[in-house]
Amino acid sequence: MLLLLYPFERLQKRIRIGQFIREEGPDLHNHKTGTPTSAGIIFISIALILQVFFNKGQDVLIIALSGAFFGLTGAIDDLAKLLKRNAAGVSAAFRLILEFSFAFLIVYLIQRINPHTYLLLPFSGKNIEMGWLYFPFSAFVIVGTANAVNLTDGVDGLAGSVFIASVLPLIILNYQSSFYFTLVGALLGFLWHNWYPAKVFMGDTGSLSLGGILATTMALTGREVYLILFAFVFLLETLSVIIQVASFKLRKKRVFKMAPVHHHFELSGWHESKIASRFSVVALLSSVLGIIAWRGK
Repeated sequence: MLLLLYPFERLQKRIRIGQFIREEGPDLHNHKTGTPTSAGIIFISIALILQVFFNKGQDVLIIALSGAFFGLTGAIDDLAKLLKRNAAGVSAAFRLILEFSFAFLIVYLIQRINPHTYLLLPFSGKNIEMGWLYFPFSAFVIVGTANAVNLTDGVDGLAGSVFIASVLPLIILNYQSSFYFTLVGALLGFLWHNWYPAKVFMGDTGSLSLGGILATTMALTGREVYLILFAFVFLLETLSVIIQVASFKLRKKRVFKMAPVHHHFELSGWHESKIASRFSVVALLSSVLGIIAWRGK
């Protein structure tokens, strides 16, 4: 991973392409314009290829497909940003159409190997039967989680470190542990380059893929609700955006200095490394609680 990312960075610098920073983002980030991006192509590809090659399970193939589908969506968006030479990317409508199309396909494939229309409830071991409503709900969760990780990818090292902290307890539970062990290893190699000051970004290619993978592993067994614990920080980031937009539209007032919430802390004086480390601790604690919820009867 380390060896592959060095030439990947140099290539982008040599042909003078890289990340474009959103105008509505913090002024503190302007110096990051031009930083090599889309490193998700490298670490996601390595993890998926290794898993598909060494693990022939149907569940692993579905997880890998989800990672590839959402990674492809992110790659299209990243490429559009480079071609347009701004941070806009593809339209929101086009991206959502792609994401929901892939999500419904993933839900269909899951039903082929593990037919179910219920949601398992944390701590209780009980479930709620949803009938046909389960299918759009599960697809919505997959798309929502993918975009939640994408929203979290806003300061150096944040999305990658929070993702690792979120899935480590799943490895302890031995739930898709081989897949996550491989992915965490690839992510650690990426974080070597992405920790402050970042030399490369994962791009939408990486963040959307990570979110799709996390949600799909839960959807395999009807555990979408468990993402409240295993994707807690990603959920908070998304809620902060929803609260900010709703508050401004209804009251003409902002709740946070800027959303997603990591920018609020950044504008409050927190260093990027402090944000990444503290958010990762919160993610780990929440996921440890997820272990208790998993084993609860």
